[in-house]
Amino acid sequence: MTLHDHLTWKQTEPGRWEREIDEVEQCYTSLARTYAGSGRTLFAITGHISFSVAAGRLEDAIEALRNAWLRLRYDHPTLASWVEYDRGSQKCKKVYETFEKAGNSSAAQTAWLQETFRVVETEGLTGEQWCNDDPPVPKLPTLFVIKRDQSITTGGEMVAAADLVLRAHHDIIDGIGTLHLFDNLFRHASQVYENWPGLPSPAFGGEWVNLSPPLRVAASIPDSLTVEQKERFHRIIAHNAALRDGARLATVPFRPGEKIPKRHQRVALTLSPEQSHRLLVTCKTLGFSVTHVYHAAIALTVRDAQKRLAQDRQVRYISYSLINERAHCTQPFSTAQHAVSVYHSVSGQSMAIDLSVPAAASPPPTQVHARAEFMKVAEQVKAYYLEIRNDTEHIAMVPSYWTLSTLPYPPETPSVPQPNLAPSASISSMGVIDQIIRAHRGPFELTNPWVTGEELGTGLGLFLGTFKGQICLSAAYNDAWHDMDEVMGLVTRCNALVCQSLGV
Repeated sequence: MTLHDHLTWKQTEPGRWEREIDEVEQCYTSLARTYAGSGRTLFAITGHISFSVAAGRLEDAIEALRNAWLRLRYDHPTLASWVEYDRGSQKCKKVYETFEKAGNSSAAQTAWLQETFRVVETEGLTGEQWCNDDPPVPKLPTLFVIKRDQSITTGGEMVAAADLVLRAHHDIIDGIGTLHLFDNLFRHASQVYENWPGLPSPAFGGEWVNLSPPLRVAASIPDSLTVEQKERFHRIIAHNAALRDGARLATVPFRPGEKIPKRHQRVALTLSPEQSHRLLVTCKTLGFSVTHVYHAAIALTVRDAQKRLAQDRQVRYISYSLINERAHCTQPFSTAQHAVSVYHSVSGQSMAIDLSVPAAASPPPTQVHARAEFMKVAEQVKAYYLEIRNDTEHIAMVPSYWTLSTLPYPPETPSVPQPNLAPSASISSMGVIDQIIRAHRGPFELTNPWVTGEELGTGLGLFLGTFKGQICLSAAYNDAWHDMDEVMGLVTRCNALVCQSLGV
């Protein structure tokens, strides 16, 4: 048996291809199954991007996008794959079926497009509002087009605008992959729009060669750890347990009572181009990344949300880091050619920051003290991120790290887990999105790209990204335990703390 033979795509019958899933895919598959009893999909991907074209050309643009979506199916056949549980082997596997398997390729293409490319009538909702209105998570990745009721004015010109929303299971695609997919989509759409009907349609049948492997294959990760790596892994487990043992945790307050998650929601704050520029320059001058300072602000803002008691006390903020691992993958898996993939990792060792909660009667801190505290925490966050970045063995350890968060896959639908009574707030950074998505593609002007994972717990997931020179900080939450004003307040306070501490 060759290395990772069980993770290699194999044809099991004419037109059907299968492979087993690796640790990162299994983690998301198992977590989604664990929450299946809620009727919702944990960590399901929501990808959003807005576009505008010349007034009166929206229908042409949508038709070009529909054609481009079909072309993406050829480039990224994993876009039409799904994960299913095999009761015989008691393992989960990823499955792809060609159009030819259905017997009539043309009819199968039409059926797939009707199923996965949907134009939605929203009665005036924008794409962002529609995303907060409990959109479905179909079996296959699906692109929803939300048309605006009226044209909008941009730069003195009337343009037609619409929003695209991708909904997909997280064991099929991740956040950075979603952004790459959007760029590939508009690359094709602009070519179709400008050359229609001259472009030949893709010849389906051999597209299976483009199926994406899992991270373990893409990054050539060995099947097992070395003896030294195993010892290190067990030390990390012990270290993470010790961080929580007897510690007072800094937790996110939530509204008790509900046992079952409700709607995933998102709020966002976008900085002006001027403030974004000042912040980026200041961070660079101080040796921080934007992620460092916002993660530090999250820790301090969660600390500030703790109840004040008669005496001051120490609390511990515990978090982690999500890392895009495409740079560790070999060609072509490191590129946008394999956008529909789950090529990221989670840090193994937890980040722990000890903070003081002042007594109820304590006066507010001075500006000097507050800035000094912020800088100290930002340095701790920076050191944590750099330790991961400089860890030459990190990629080899990644599959083992994922197993720490993976639950056994339940063949039958289980009861929904009880709410976490000690939730935290994490951050996922998309970085400079302009490095992934071109803001202008032929007739398409693109704005407001973002991604979230479906939040079904009591915690908060924050997201950070920069596009067209504007920083956007957003937060995902579940409205069973949080409301919009509360979460927007936390996002606003995080941003204010960053700007005040850095003098921007």
